[in-house]
Amino acid sequence: MEIIPLAFESLGVRSQATLVETKDIRILIDPAVSLAPRRYGLPPHQLEVDRLTELATKIYNTAKDVDVIVVTHYHYDHHDPGYVIPIDIYEKKVVFIKDPQNNINPSQKFRRAPRFLKSLKDKPKSIQNADGKEVKFGSTSIIFSTAVPHGADERLGYVVQVAINDKDGTVLFTSDIEGAPKEAHVNFINKVKPNYLIIDGPLSYLLGRALSKEELEVEIKNLESIVKNGLQYAIIDHHVLRDLNYANVLKPVKEVASSVGCKVITASEYLSIEPMILEARRRELFQKDNRPAKIPRNLAKLLTAGDS
Repeated sequence: MEIIPLAFESLGVRSQATLVETKDIRILIDPAVSLAPRRYGLPPHQLEVDRLTELATKIYNTAKDVDVIVVTHYHYDHHDPGYVIPIDIYEKKVVFIKDPQNNINPSQKFRRAPRFLKSLKDKPKSIQNADGKEVKFGSTSIIFSTAVPHGADERLGYVVQVAINDKDGTVLFTSDIEGAPKEAHVNFINKVKPNYLIIDGPLSYLLGRALSKEELEVEIKNLESIVKNGLQYAIIDHHVLRDLNYANVLKPVKEVASSVGCKVITASEYLSIEPMILEARRRELFQKDNRPAKIPRNLAKLLTAGDS
């Protein structure tokens, strides 16, 4: 089994796009990238837009040779109806999606999911609701959780977690569970017993606003429990990497993990490259080089044109 993080916060954008390849199948999970429209009261810096373009191109090129695409929910850093990444990546693919009708918040149910499904039209080979499903491709199993809350607050909606198992072991992609604050999050992790974990981490950059100190403590304790449960490594990235203080936030988790032989790393560290923290450093970027930028509206078209 090969696990390749394609785009994450430690790689410069908002994303969790991941490729998992077994001897039977290539699976692309959440092929989308986005940027915070405002951070510290500032728009994206040109460096962020340049990186977004680079990683969108990487996802687009990777998607050409995959068999299965999974969409865990309908936030724009996890799905894309063709705004940044061309919708033709879904052409002739087997597509598993978060159920667009059940266990879903109003924004995703009535606007985002219908827009996405309309953009897909008849491109995929098949489209199936993923929630609670288990499928096999040769000796590879894909196990989807039932819908679990997007963190501690159900108002943000629900996601499906994705476990992929073959003879080499099991990788679990949690999607946006924000450090596993709920019993439902932890239960699925314990059920599939992954060797490798890709998890988004707490919303510590919103501490005092969308996250209380008590909630953060629960999430850290749950992460400590998870890394003691037979993991070889845990990629903790995405939400928590929007915090310049992420290393201190995760320090107790890393200490517990180290005591049991589990490596806790970012997606960039997994790829053996230095973290490229851009959003959390936006204020610094503007102080050094005042270059505000906008995401090109025609980026998806430009990527497709470049492929002709």
